[in-house]
Amino acid sequence: MSQDDHGKKPVTIIVNTRSYEWAEKEISYEQAYDLAYPNQPLGDGDTATIEYSRGPDGHGGGSLTAGHGVHVKDGMVFDVYRTSRS
Repeated sequence: MSQDDHGKKPVTIIVNTRSYEWAEKEISYEQAYDLAYPNQPLGDGDTATIEYSRGPDGHGGGSLTAGHGVHVKDGMVFDVYRTSRS
């Protein structure tokens, strides 16, 4: 059993009202986007806004930006909004 197997069990996170089991300590902007919009990569002129609530350690809410992540906890909620320039 590796050190990573000790004591870390999956938590349930909510992404755009859908529940997911998440086994990693953190989730990145890109991972949250992929859960919300599987197989729909952002194209030129597309953007995504990711907001979270019920976060860990007194950081109840915030935003994720590309290239960044946040520690997850059970019951954490992510709202992912995709917009396109017309």
